[in-house]
Amino acid sequence: MTGRTTPHRSEIRPDLVVAQAAAWVHVTSPGSCWSGVERAAISQVALAALDDPDPLPPWVTPSSAGRPLPGDGVIPAVVADAVYRIARHASTLTEDWYRGVLDAGVDPVAYVEIVGVVVAVAAVDGFFRALGAPRPPLPAPVDGPPHGVHPPVEPATLNWVVVAAPADRAAAVVQGLSAVPEEFANLERLAAAQYIPMFEMDDQAWNRGTLSRPDMELVAARLSAARECFY
Repeated sequence: MTGRTTPHRSEIRPDLVVAQAAAWVHVTSPGSCWSGVERAAISQVALAALDDPDPLPPWVTPSSAGRPLPGDGVIPAVVADAVYRIARHASTLTEDWYRGVLDAGVDPVAYVEIVGVVVAVAAVDGFFRALGAPRPPLPAPVDGPPHGVHPPVEPATLNWVVVAAPADRAAAVVQGLSAVPEEFANLERLAAAQYIPMFEMDDQAWNRGTLSRPDMELVAARLSAARECFY
């Protein structure tokens, strides 16, 4: 039986290295609603959830179970609980659960930013997990308060979360993070390296190396189905 060979970091495509390194800096730097230290704590909680060898079921919150998390004392318990569930049990989220998070005091735009951080962390973590390669550690947080800037937002029909106004002018998957454009830009940069650049979406003949567009879409569809990613 042949053992699996773990690729050296130098064997990873340069554009992947650049995009993932940029994502790691991004999730530990100040954002619209959360400071650099808070975003780093959100990232650490997401990684703890993804690494958890004995994960809590989605209906049990870490705070109610007395489960310590890396973000304790840095971000509110309701935020840490939400991050854990988004990272570990994304397919179980419901609109009622989302509304409950807002009712517990989380600002709607701050929630969008949380999602942006968690999905970036999960994307990079998933890449190295699939390779069987060590995941790069998060960098030290970039000190600084949230800048407080975001576009005018409004409720959407296509998404639970608020989106940049005017709503529903774009597909749900495109406008989902539009309330915090920096998060969408980070996700778009990661997607361009790990999937396909946005501007190439309409080109059915586009390929990357030995992978044709149908090859990529087959992998993407299988992965989405396995993770119960529905939109």
